Amino acid sequence: MGEKHDPDKMGNDQPYMKHVYCGDLWGIFYLPIDDFEADLPELGKALDHIQQNHGEVTAVIPNIGLTKASLLLGTSFQGVKGFAIVFKKRKP
Repeated sequence: MGEKHDPDKMGNDQPYMKHVYCGDLWGIFYLPIDDFEADLPELGKALDHIQQNHGEVTAVIPNIGLTKASLLLGTSFQGVKGFAIVFKKRKP
């Protein structure tokens, strides 16, 4: 199998997302967002980038929790804070 990589030492492929895991067969990026609707184009760009450069995207998992609005308005509003994007790596 392939070599294991330390994701903290790999650097980011894009300034807006972080490569958090790189295994033999699978990888994971994390894409933080502030405004769900306004940041949807960034999700699209991230999906395009991963598909073109890394492998097949198999899952997009939302990170749900307290958002900026909840902190500013003093409510317990929860929303999407980011996405974990799981991809199956291409075989060399």
